[in-house]
Amino acid sequence: MKRYLKFYFSAIAIIVSVATVYSQDLLRGGDLSKIKVDQLTDAQIYKYQQQLRASGMTVEQAEQMAASKGMLPDEINKLKQRIAMLNANKSLTGSKQNSDTLTVQPNRFEDSSSIDTNRKPQPLIDPKIFGSELFNNQSLTFEPNLRIATPLNYQIGPDDQLEISVYGIQEVAHSLTVSSEGAIYIPNVGQIKVGGMTIEAATDRIKGYMQRSAYPTLGNGGSKLSVTLGNIRSIRVTIIGSNKPGNYTLPSLSTAFNALFVCGGPSQFGSFREIELIRSNKLFKKIDLYRFLVNGDQSDNVNLRDNDVIRIPAYKDRVEISGYVKRPGIFEILPGESFSDLLKFSSGFSDSAYRASVKVTQFTDKELQVKDIFAKEYETYQPKGGDFYAVDKLLGRYVNRVTITGAVFRGGGFELTQGMTLSDLIKKADGIREDAYTDRGQIIRLQPDLTKEILSFNVKNVLNGSEQINLKREDSVVIKSIFDLRDEYYVSVQGEVRNPGFYSYGNNISLKDLVIQAGGLAEGAYTRRIEVARLIKRDTLTSQDIRASDIVEINDIGDLSSGSNNIKLQPFDVVTVRKKPGYQELQTVTVAGQFQYPGPYVLSKREERVSDLVKRAGGFTPEAYIQGAYVKRYNDDNEMTALRKQKIEKIQSQLKDTSSTNITEDLIKEFDQIPIDLEKILRNPGSPEDVVLKGRDELFVPRFNAQVRVSGSVLFPTQIPYDKSYSFKNYLSAAGGVSERGRKSKSYILYANGKAKATRHFLFFKNYPTVKPGSEIVVPEKPERKAFSTGEIIGVSSALASLAAVVVAIINLTK
Repeated sequence: MKRYLKFYFSAIAIIVSVATVYSQDLLRGGDLSKIKVDQLTDAQIYKYQQQLRASGMTVEQAEQMAASKGMLPDEINKLKQRIAMLNANKSLTGSKQNSDTLTVQPNRFEDSSSIDTNRKPQPLIDPKIFGSELFNNQSLTFEPNLRIATPLNYQIGPDDQLEISVYGIQEVAHSLTVSSEGAIYIPNVGQIKVGGMTIEAATDRIKGYMQRSAYPTLGNGGSKLSVTLGNIRSIRVTIIGSNKPGNYTLPSLSTAFNALFVCGGPSQFGSFREIELIRSNKLFKKIDLYRFLVNGDQSDNVNLRDNDVIRIPAYKDRVEISGYVKRPGIFEILPGESFSDLLKFSSGFSDSAYRASVKVTQFTDKELQVKDIFAKEYETYQPKGGDFYAVDKLLGRYVNRVTITGAVFRGGGFELTQGMTLSDLIKKADGIREDAYTDRGQIIRLQPDLTKEILSFNVKNVLNGSEQINLKREDSVVIKSIFDLRDEYYVSVQGEVRNPGFYSYGNNISLKDLVIQAGGLAEGAYTRRIEVARLIKRDTLTSQDIRASDIVEINDIGDLSSGSNNIKLQPFDVVTVRKKPGYQELQTVTVAGQFQYPGPYVLSKREERVSDLVKRAGGFTPEAYIQGAYVKRYNDDNEMTALRKQKIEKIQSQLKDTSSTNITEDLIKEFDQIPIDLEKILRNPGSPEDVVLKGRDELFVPRFNAQVRVSGSVLFPTQIPYDKSYSFKNYLSAAGGVSERGRKSKSYILYANGKAKATRHFLFFKNYPTVKPGSEIVVPEKPERKAFSTGEIIGVSSALASLAAVVVAIINLTK
């Protein structure tokens, strides 16, 4: 029984100790050698994942950190396997893991709805403060490299692990941990005190002890000694004045920058330039981060020791610079620094900055004041706390520019030199072009009050040296081209040419030249009647002179290659080439359906009719249903269709007609179906019913269809075989009759040839249309009637009552 009680209490002690170990912070814990991964729960694994995720460590960095705190390699591998298993289980639900980083999943005991994954983390430090990017940027970690060769100046301390190896004639290897007293014990050698020594000094001491005892070959060179650092110890550093002040456990290889990053950098009012490293209660180093930010100097990035204190005091003076500098922001200024130093911190002026002076807004005891700092004061002026510097942009004006435009070979802006004349400027522009107007040029000059003055000159006199004009700043010289001073001449041709349109006028251009430029005459051109309309040039207009143009008629231009029967054209002439009388391009129509010889046919005469085409097609087949014949006519005149649509829409808008919304859609149909009565046409060829055909028309005769379709608001829309004895009503009854919403009185029939016929009414009698084979009976639906609301009924009743009162009053007046 006592043995069981002893075992019970031992188990409780172990569980308590393990729980104490497991509850510690994985990153800040000093000793991880007692952790057993097999005894960890999934919740504890998730907790460690969250800590690693918050630190932004990679797998490699986390492994180095755990090893430095005494965690055994086997336990590290087990922890990685446990995390991989949890991530694999998580991936089954659709989440992806990055194999290069320890991706920490959210704690499964947390409310996932409270996590906003789209929210960007708030920066620890105001981004405008110079240096904030060191601590706001998550890609910068400043983590120490734990896999570098052992530094010779590394100072050994308690819990460091030394790897001692002797090789050569004698061979031995020891992995020894430095005790809390700073000593190591080497078998057959004894205890050696190495605490506080550098690796280099410790190696010499260990070699001396070993060669005087069990390893004499180390003295004569027969064997060699190697002392390296195995697992490094952890140190405790206290940081105050930071965004996250507190005590931090760091690897002993950590530097000041590592610690500053872990604590989130200076607080809102913390200094970036006077950070104090206190060691053994004395100021050991004053750290200025600007040396690293501006020059990349890491002389302040010193190694830390156990119990070091980093104190970040409040800043003394901060100033802000904005505008045209390369790095605007808020900067910390130390006593004795000048405005030139501030410019250096902000990376200097930008390319378009105004550098002659800078405006600064300062605080006084009561109010603000503005001061101008000139370039000669940049080296001596010392900024004050709270100063706001504004760097302006260069003025958009030139000190020594003159311009020349127009008929010169190289126009644009040029440098104004001392004593420069107009002649010199024209030479810089490579001279005037051949089309330059040399009788007059202009200089546009700005007066002192910025008004413009026009100075005229003779270009020829300036070029031959008889006229000299000195130029001034911002003078603008204009030399016009002769083409700028006249209308652009052109001639045009219309009618039967291949490319009608407008063409540039040239001296001595003739009628035949213009026709050739237009691609020559078209096939239907009538060369014996060509008109040339010419612009009338007159000084006065009288009531007797009603001419709008002069018309020149050309009876025959003959061959275009000959020079005869040709006239010279003048600017703005319009040439019109007529079409030959009766000329008509060949047009094709199509015969389709139940014809003996269906297919395309070219119209043989200008007024070829349906009866003519039936004869050419050889008549009908025995299955032809000539009562269903129709002509399909394509709408080619898009311009006329658009005009009709515009007119109808205008009339509808004026009449506020909204009942016919499909009218404009019908106008833009691709083709129209024209119903015809072939029996009547063949009996009376040439009659008005005998339609005159047009190009692209299609004459169609369907196959006999002995069915009648009944559709619309009937109980069962269907097709019914044609029966001569059936009337209109019989077909409706065969489809189940008219439905409740059907409007029988408005029923109509569509015949096979496209004609439609509605039900007629006379008094109480209804005359239903005749049903023919292949037709369709349509029963429309009754329109929906909206019932009067209570308010509308009251309104109508009130109106009737008022009307009745008016009628009674009128009757009383007439008595």
